[in-house]
Amino acid sequence: MPIYSVRDLTFASLVVCSVSAMAVAQVPRIESRPCDQACDEFPATSRVRVEHGSQRPLIDGVGWVIGIPSKILFWDRRANNHEVSDATVCEITNYLEHKNLNDTLVRVNQYAPGKEFQRLVNNKKIAPGWRYTVGSLKWLKYTFVPGRLFGKDEYNPYTNSLYIYSDMPTVGLAEAAYAKDISRRKRPGTYAAVQDLPLVAMWHETLATDEVLNYVSIHGSSEQIQKVRHDLYARYGIETAGAVGQVLPDGTGLFQIVGAVSGHTAAALEDRGSIR
Repeated sequence: MPIYSVRDLTFASLVVCSVSAMAVAQVPRIESRPCDQACDEFPATSRVRVEHGSQRPLIDGVGWVIGIPSKILFWDRRANNHEVSDATVCEITNYLEHKNLNDTLVRVNQYAPGKEFQRLVNNKKIAPGWRYTVGSLKWLKYTFVPGRLFGKDEYNPYTNSLYIYSDMPTVGLAEAAYAKDISRRKRPGTYAAVQDLPLVAMWHETLATDEVLNYVSIHGSSEQIQKVRHDLYARYGIETAGAVGQVLPDGTGLFQIVGAVSGHTAAALEDRGSIR
């Protein structure tokens, strides 16, 4: 394990906190409004296609253990728990329907490389040059480093699929917001490929954070807004750490800790400000 000096810790804190602060500064203060649709039960009328993985207790148990770092960073046992409730699926599909993203497939704790390759081939919204290069690499990662064991909630723009492994609606909504971002681009393949470059991904992460907060401000209760803010800010800090880790890979673990703590702290400070 590498030994970090006080200078390393200070540098990491400054980098992650400054980027997190910029994101928080861009998020408008939100007011409580009533929720337009409860998600106690999954709606049978949903137009968004959802596929569930078959039960694999041993595999999901291993995945739960591998996901312990995420649970600690989010301070939430639902992170990468591989037990996704109908209520979580409902919130995600409600968002997708509201944004007219009915062609986005939601894979809930599912491993389906064959089906994903078919979606890669059939996704005509992405130019073939991007689908069969970067998209193929994404598919290989999905196949040989399965999210059901090692991954996290993620949107794949090349197959237009949303992978959900956590029972945290906020995290799924942030990935769904990326699907909206991709759908609005004139050249979605180019945009998606550029987002994979070091540090550039923070652009769509910032947009996703802002999008989810605005969406919940309209459709959520005050309690939901507060919870979403904590989850989103923590997620943003963790994703910032991942982006910084692409440039300084030796400190990725340290950056993730600092990023998550920075996110939780920023949310707590904003909660105190809203109470006043």
